[in-house]
Amino acid sequence: MFKLGLRSVLAHRLRFVLCTIAVTLGVAFAGGAMVFTDTLSTALKKNFAVSTADITVTPSTPIEAGTDRPATFQSDVADRIRTVPGVADATPQLLISDVEILGPDGKPLQNFGLTTFGASWPRDSATAPFKLVDGIAPSGRGQLALDESTASRAGYDLGDQVRIVTPTQSVTAALTATTTPAAAGAAAGAPLVTFDGATAQFLLLGKPGWTSITVAVQPGSDPDTVSKAIATAVGDSVKVRTAKQVAADGRHDLDTTFGGFSTVLVVFAFLALFVGTFLIVNTFAMVVAQRSRELAMLRAIGASRGQVTGTVVAESVVIGAVGATLGLLIGIGVAFGIRFVYERLDLRIPTAALQVTPTTIIVCYLIGIGVTVAAAAPAARRAGKLPPIAAMRDDVGAPERSLLVRLLIGGFVLLMAVMLYAIGLGAGGLPGAVLIMLAASTAVISVVMLSPLLSRYVVRALMYPFGRKAPVTLGRRNAERNPRRTSATASALMISVSLICGLMVITASAKASITQSIADALGTSAVLITSDGTPSFSSQVGDRTAKVAGVQSVHRVRQDSGQVGKSNVPVAGVSDGTLNGPITTTFDAGSAAALDSGQALLPRNLAKTLDLTVGKTFDLTTATGRHRLTVGGIIAPNRQLNAVVVALPTYASIGGSGSDTLLYVDVAQGKQVGEVRAGILDALGKDYPSLQVRDQQAYAASAREPVNGVLAAVGFLLAMAILIALLGIVNTLALGVVERTREIGLLRAIGMDRPQLSRMLRVESIAITTLGSLLGLVIGVLFASAIQSAMVDNGLAVRDIPVLQLAGAVVAAMLFGVLAAVWPSRRAARLDVLRAIASE
Repeated sequence: MFKLGLRSVLAHRLRFVLCTIAVTLGVAFAGGAMVFTDTLSTALKKNFAVSTADITVTPSTPIEAGTDRPATFQSDVADRIRTVPGVADATPQLLISDVEILGPDGKPLQNFGLTTFGASWPRDSATAPFKLVDGIAPSGRGQLALDESTASRAGYDLGDQVRIVTPTQSVTAALTATTTPAAAGAAAGAPLVTFDGATAQFLLLGKPGWTSITVAVQPGSDPDTVSKAIATAVGDSVKVRTAKQVAADGRHDLDTTFGGFSTVLVVFAFLALFVGTFLIVNTFAMVVAQRSRELAMLRAIGASRGQVTGTVVAESVVIGAVGATLGLLIGIGVAFGIRFVYERLDLRIPTAALQVTPTTIIVCYLIGIGVTVAAAAPAARRAGKLPPIAAMRDDVGAPERSLLVRLLIGGFVLLMAVMLYAIGLGAGGLPGAVLIMLAASTAVISVVMLSPLLSRYVVRALMYPFGRKAPVTLGRRNAERNPRRTSATASALMISVSLICGLMVITASAKASITQSIADALGTSAVLITSDGTPSFSSQVGDRTAKVAGVQSVHRVRQDSGQVGKSNVPVAGVSDGTLNGPITTTFDAGSAAALDSGQALLPRNLAKTLDLTVGKTFDLTTATGRHRLTVGGIIAPNRQLNAVVVALPTYASIGGSGSDTLLYVDVAQGKQVGEVRAGILDALGKDYPSLQVRDQQAYAASAREPVNGVLAAVGFLLAMAILIALLGIVNTLALGVVERTREIGLLRAIGMDRPQLSRMLRVESIAITTLGSLLGLVIGVLFASAIQSAMVDNGLAVRDIPVLQLAGAVVAAMLFGVLAAVWPSRRAARLDVLRAIASE
C-alpha cells in the first residue's frame, strides 16, 4: 500500500507540489530558527568556556546590572583578594558597553547590531580576553587601542587620530595598538576600544571603579577552595565564580536569550503550518472524492479498510517527509546565508560550524510529517469507509458526516469566546488583553467550524452585485455546492487576514496614542535632544547646549532600572522645573512640589499595581541597594514619565548614573526654533554625531518608528501565511477543474467560450477570497479594538481604525483571488471538449 501511495503522489504532481510548499514554508521557519540560534549560541558558549581567568569576581548587586551602567567596586577589593591563600594575582578590569567609535568622516561606525565595548588594558596580559596584534599598549588620555577588525573596516592605521564618544565625554586619541577581538565574556567578537586603566576609569565611568577582578590561582591550588576563601575574606559585597561557573551562567543566559528569539520564529512556523493545514485537508478531501471509484475498486479486489486508509496516509507521509526535508534544507541555507553576510561585512562575530543537531532534524520531521498526516487523517478515514459495491457505480462519493456535530461544537466554542471577550473587557490592562487574545483565538476556531453552515448564504449575498449572467451564476454556485471545501479554503485566508487587520488597528492605535501622549505631555520645550546611538550621553551635552545663543533653559532627564517588590520598574531623575513647563503633567493626587522634599511620583498604572497612594512609603531597589521612598504624587498616564520619578539629587543618592537620556530645551522668546536648533547642532555635531536634535513634531515621528519596524517584521512573516492561503485557493480551483472535467466539457459543448469559462473560475475564486477576507476583517478589527479598550491606561489611549488601509487589504485579497484563478482557468480552457465529455 505504501508503494501505491507513492505512485499516486508521483502521478498527481500538482497537488503534491502545492501541499509540499505549504509544509516546506512552515518547517523552514522552525528549522531556520533552530539552526541559526543553535549555531550562534554554540559559538558564544565557547567564549565562556575559554575564559582566561581561573576565578572572576564581580560586584554583588540587589538587581541585575547591565554592561551599559554596571556596578563597580574600588581597587582595595583587589588588594584584599591578593592576600587570600592560593591567589597568585588579582587584576581589576573595566568593561562597559555605552561607547561609540567614529570613523574618519566623523560618523559612527556601522556595527550591524553588535554592541561596542570600552575596556581597560589589563595589567596582567595573561588574564586579558584579547591579545596585542600590533603596536604598543596605550598610555594616558591621548592614546587608545582598537580591535583589528574595527580598525580595518574604518580604515584606521597606527598613529591615526580616533574620536570616541563615551558616557562621560567625547575624546580624540592616537591609535597606538590593534588587538584581537575579545575571546571571552560579553564582549566576545564585538568592537572593542581599550584605554589604560586610569584613563578608562576617567573616560568610561567618570570616577574610580572596576567592573570585575580576574584572579589567577597558584599552581596546585583548587579554584573552588580559593573562591570560597575569597568570598569569606571579601564578604557579601562581591560575587565569586570559578571559570566553570562563569561558563555555566553564560550558557544559561544565552539559552534564555536565544530561546526567546527562537520561540517567536517557531510560533510563526506553527502559524504557517496551521494555515497550510487547511490546504492539505482540502486537497486530500478532494482527492479522495475524485478517487472514490478507484479506492472502492481496491476494496472490491480484497483490500481491507485499513489498507485503503493506509494508502492515503502513505501519500501524506511522502508529502510531509519531502516538505520537511526541503524546509530543513532551506532553514540551513538561511542560517548559512546570515553567517556569510556577517563574514563578508568583516564583522568577526564568534563563529562555529552550522549546528544541525539531531534534535533539530527530529523536530522538523515530526512537525512536517505530523501536521501533514493529521491534516490528511479525516480524508483517509472516509476513504476506508467506502463500500466495495461502490466500484460498480458512476456517482460514488466518499461519505460525509452531518454538519450537526460541527454546529453544536462550534456554537459552544463561540459561546466560550464571547465569555472570554466580556471578561477581558472587564478586567482591563495586560491580563484583559491576554484574555481578549485568547477569545480571538477561540472565535477563529468557532468560525472555522460554523462557516460551512453560513458560507452558502454569505457567498450568495457577496456575489449578488456581480450580476446574474451565466458565468457569474455558475461560479457562485460552484462555491456554494460544497460548503465544507469553500469554508476550509476561505478559513485559511481568514486567519491570515484577521491577523493582518488586527495588527493594522493595533499599530494605528499605537501611533495615534504616541502622537497624542507626546502632544499632551510636551509643554514649553520646542527642542528635544536624544541619542540614536547609546542609551544615554554625557552631561556635557546639556552644558554645551545651555551656552548656545537663543537657549533659555535646559532640563535633564536621566533613567535607570529598579525594582519595587518583584516588579521591575524604570526610575527617572528630573531636574528642577522639568514638570512645570517642559513636561505637562496631570496629577490624580499630590503635586510636583513633592520632588523637592525627596519624595517620588508614580504613574497611575504602577501605583494601582503596587497598591500605593500619596503618603505611603515603599522600598525601591537599585544596583546600590534598597532605598525607602514616600509617594508624593500620582501621575495620570504620561508617555514621558512612565517611571518612578524623583528629583536629580534623590536620583544620585540612590545610585543613578550621571549621564542624561533626554534633554528638553526651552527657546528664548523671540528666537526662531530653526536657528536655535541649527546652533545646537553646530555645537554638538562634531563630537556627538549620534545625537538627534528635534522639534516636537520630529520627536513624535521618531517615537513612532519602532512601531513601524515591528509592523514590517511581523507583516513579512504573516505574508508567508497569506501566500500559503492563496496557494490553497489555487489548489482548490485546480483540483476543482479536474473534478468537474466532464461538466466543463458539457458547458463548452453547449456554447460557453473560453473567456466565459475563465470568468466563471475567477468568480469562484473571488467568492472564496471575499468570504475569507471579510470574515478576517471583522474578527481582526473587533478583537483589536477590544484590546485597545483594555489597554487604555497602558499606552493605547487612542483607538484608530485605518479604514482606507483595511479596505485596501480586502481589495488586495480580492485581486489576489483573481490572480489565483489565472492558472486553473487556463488549464480548464485548454481541455479538449470531446475528451472532457468522455471522462469519468
